[in-house]
Amino acid sequence: MDKKTLIERVFQRGAEMGLTDELALYSGLDSERLQAIRDGAQFSTTEYEQLCRAVAVDPVAMYQGKETRPQRIPARFRAAASQDSPSASDIRTLALAAEQGRILAHLVSLLNKDVPIAKYRKILGVNGTTELWREGYSIGEQARNLLRDEPGPIHEVEQLLRDLGVHVARITLSSSHVDAASVWEPQTVPVILLNQSSDQTRHPGALRATLAHELCHLLHDADADGITTRVSWGEEEETGNFDEAVEIRARAFSPAFLAPRSQVLNWASRLKTSVREDDNTFVKELALYWGLSFEGAAWHAKNCDFISHIRAEELARQPRKPQISYKDFETTQTGAPPAMFHESLPPKSTHLWEGWATEVVLAAFEEGCITAGRARELLTWD
Repeated sequence: MDKKTLIERVFQRGAEMGLTDELALYSGLDSERLQAIRDGAQFSTTEYEQLCRAVAVDPVAMYQGKETRPQRIPARFRAAASQDSPSASDIRTLALAAEQGRILAHLVSLLNKDVPIAKYRKILGVNGTTELWREGYSIGEQARNLLRDEPGPIHEVEQLLRDLGVHVARITLSSSHVDAASVWEPQTVPVILLNQSSDQTRHPGALRATLAHELCHLLHDADADGITTRVSWGEEEETGNFDEAVEIRARAFSPAFLAPRSQVLNWASRLKTSVREDDNTFVKELALYWGLSFEGAAWHAKNCDFISHIRAEELARQPRKPQISYKDFETTQTGAPPAMFHESLPPKSTHLWEGWATEVVLAAFEEGCITAGRARELLTWD
């Protein structure tokens, strides 16, 4: 395969992603040099790798022509964005997450480990004969029994996801209406992207619900090839080819996973009568104990048959809601800076790699599976 044909495919991928001016930004090559390479000028291996990085594809995969496979083409990520004109940067972020999942899977295998969540995955089409929220509650409680059978609240949802081999990254997407996205291909590490510009990810209780929501997508939602590419919009948003039924089911999965109805009933039976009989106080205590948002707790109380639909709506919509303390939830801190492991490593990972992914890269480096140069390259890739 000659280099001109190869570079044409690189630029074609960039065009399909909508990258124009951004190509110079992401590759680090100026516009004149990009045009010269596009016109047929000789290019170095480093420049080729920079261009592949810009269009979010592994240089070896591009060289071998594997980027033309359905799971790698930009159309997949464009469709997932559920908008008529999704931003090029958002499409690239989704593609980067897919590439990151493949890299992490390789590193995990080098460390002789596996991705535990894979054995629990069961793709389920939406059941048209059941109310969607009931279906979501059912599969949420089944997942809770499989993944965390101990009673009581899950204080560290993100840590549970890490233990299952799921990477959670905090990135910024162009729309604040997007809460999160999930990307998972067969034989890779699943990646959850939390959108930092969304109000949902800045509220501790809502964040926990979002993580459980994305867990539902990873466990149960995929196409015929077993590929999950889901972008989760806020509850009020309905755009493009957005599959509302799948989202409704995932929203119901979330509280059922975090606070199964049978456990809530047992917990409630131990409360004082005065607490159980005051709806506002009961919902606050429900949120406080299980780590839910007040709004989420109101609807969960309704679905557990403690309050009526009308009352749940009144409580969820009230302008002044009780303050909830989340000091006992999601307290896991990120590890030591990469530079503490080796002088050539960066002081901090990029947002995409920060968290469990950084721990995997550093473990692979310490075990001699990758060089310091490769570790630095990964930890600074965004």
